[in-house]
This record gives sequence, C-alpha cells and structure tokens, in this order.
Amino acid sequence: MKRITPDPPSFTLHDAAQCDAQSLDRAAADRALDYYLLDHRPPRPVSTVTYAIPDSVNLEAALAQASDLLRCAGASACEAGNGLSGLPRDLVLSVVHLVELAKAYVDKSLDGLTMH
Repeated sequence: MKRITPDPPSFTLHDAAQCDAQSLDRAAADRALDYYLLDHRPPRPVSTVTYAIPDSVNLEAALAQASDLLRCAGASACEAGNGLSGLPRDLVLSVVHLVELAKAYVDKSLDGLTMH
C-alpha cells in the first residue's frame, strides 16, 4: 500500500520530552519541506530509457518527427473508434481530436521555422 504522507518522525517520547517546542517545529518543517520539494524518485539510468533521442537532432527535425507520430496516432485512434459505439467511441474520438489539435500546433511551429 502506498502512503500519501511521509513516515512519522523517529523521535521517541523520551527524546521529544527533552527537546524544546521550537526545535521540534523546525525539525517538522524541515522534514515537510524536504518531502515536498526534493525529488524522491531514483534517477533513471540511460540504459533503461525506451526511446533515446540524440542531442544532435535539431528543432525542425524533431518537430517534423513529432508531426508524423501524431498523424499516425490520430489514424490509429480513428480506426479504433470505427468499431466502437456509445461512450467508448466518444472517448476514442476525443483522443483523435486532441491528437489533431496537437498536430496542428506542431505544424504551425514548423511553418514558423521554415519562414525564418
């Protein structure tokens, strides 16, 4: 089970009785800030990355590739929606709409790049 809140402090009752209220408040605040502000996810090694985009790819090539991928995603979702009816069809076709909208933004960005 995943807990939303961090573990309680490791103070025993005897330790807490010997500390003053201000130091306990400071320690609690520090723990809360560390929990919410620091990234607790372990670093992901490059060898486990599914798709690694090389640093040498320029912006125009990356946008062109993204446009092609969005076109394929839209076509796949459209085909998947054709065999459905009711709410599942509406959900798949809403994905088609979102993909087409994202593709339009990418294509608009490409048009702006080629003008310069």
